[in-house]
Amino acid sequence: MPQKHKTAALPRQGQSKAKPAAAQPKWFLTVLVIASIAVVIVGILLLKDQRQSAVALSGAQASGSSAVSSAPSGASAANQLNQALAQGKPALVFIHSTSCQSCKDMMKVVDQVYPEFAGQVTLVDVDVYNEANGPLMQKLGLRYIPTVVVFNREGQSWQNVGLMKPDAFRTFLRQRALGG
Repeated sequence: MPQKHKTAALPRQGQSKAKPAAAQPKWFLTVLVIASIAVVIVGILLLKDQRQSAVALSGAQASGSSAVSSAPSGASAANQLNQALAQGKPALVFIHSTSCQSCKDMMKVVDQVYPEFAGQVTLVDVDVYNEANGPLMQKLGLRYIPTVVVFNREGQSWQNVGLMKPDAFRTFLRQRALGG
């Protein structure tokens, strides 16, 4: 009986098992867009309630200038924060502008809620448009406004970015600044 020779099947010219060139870039772009969105969402969640270690703010010059400010006239925001931390007193640093709508809305929340904590927590008001506040904002790692940074008696800090409802802000202050 004659032996059969095994031969490999060769693809015909013009036929290829590779994907069309147009399909690969669309797939890559889709994955890239999904990954980018995921990174943004994770970043927002991490910044929303970020616990930070104590910050040394000596030498930073800043001044508060808003309706919610509790700083004595002439006292810089950084000095006010340093004084509160040196005394072991909790502090609320409210960083905002006077022109963004979320900041204006958060100012109303601070005006409504802060009086309940006025005797226990020092309010440090920081307007981003005041150039003197630059070093303080940099040391606190400001990225977006409005931002509140709360320091407890031990100097540990937590940051919340964005508008908060009064009850959420009240709870945030009570838990972070006062530990309860």
